[in-house]
Amino acid sequence: MSDHTRYRDEVGAYILGALNDLERQAFERHLSGCSECQEELERLRPAAEALPGSVVQLDPPPGLKKRLMAEVEGDAKVVTLPQRRRPMRLVAVAAVLLLGLAIGFGVAQLGDDDARTVGVTVANAMPEAGGTLEIADDGATLHLHDMPDLGSARVYQVWLQHGDRMVPARTFEVGANGRGNVELPNVNDADGVYVTREARGGAQVPSEDPIVSVPL
Repeated sequence: MSDHTRYRDEVGAYILGALNDLERQAFERHLSGCSECQEELERLRPAAEALPGSVVQLDPPPGLKKRLMAEVEGDAKVVTLPQRRRPMRLVAVAAVLLLGLAIGFGVAQLGDDDARTVGVTVANAMPEAGGTLEIADDGATLHLHDMPDLGSARVYQVWLQHGDRMVPARTFEVGANGRGNVELPNVNDADGVYVTREARGGAQVPSEDPIVSVPL
């Protein structure tokens, strides 16, 4: 295996912090003069940074990381090495385990908060429109995009469905880019969230079938 091939295979472990100090220093010396590894590093960096940041971070239980790494090092002892560097397979295992700590505990925290995201359904007349409803225990946020501008006479209105009743919530407008973000109260006891087009000032009952629907 050439030096370049070896270092190229270590880009993922480096960006996840899974190399020891000597391995990291050797890789960085190689990286400083290798445009191919630099490009690969920059290609992987956004994904590596986005994964841990996409969930709430919690510290793992004391000793868990140490136990996992001990198991990885234990596997390394039974491998006969023709060179001084440990097999890349084992480094990759360590990287996956460490990344799992960050993601797994964040997902567990999200589950504790009962947070979830639901996609919306839009009317056929608005093929480009779409969005999501982010739901948490203390409220919800409706995110919409590519919604048509209604002009000065009408506004969008959000409704919360409770059984057969449609309860008026908030009215809103969208920006020049067709985006709208609407903060809503707790919707965990609602049967659905809907949007209609109403006269400015809002309405007490919907004047049309919903153009945005989020059944819950």
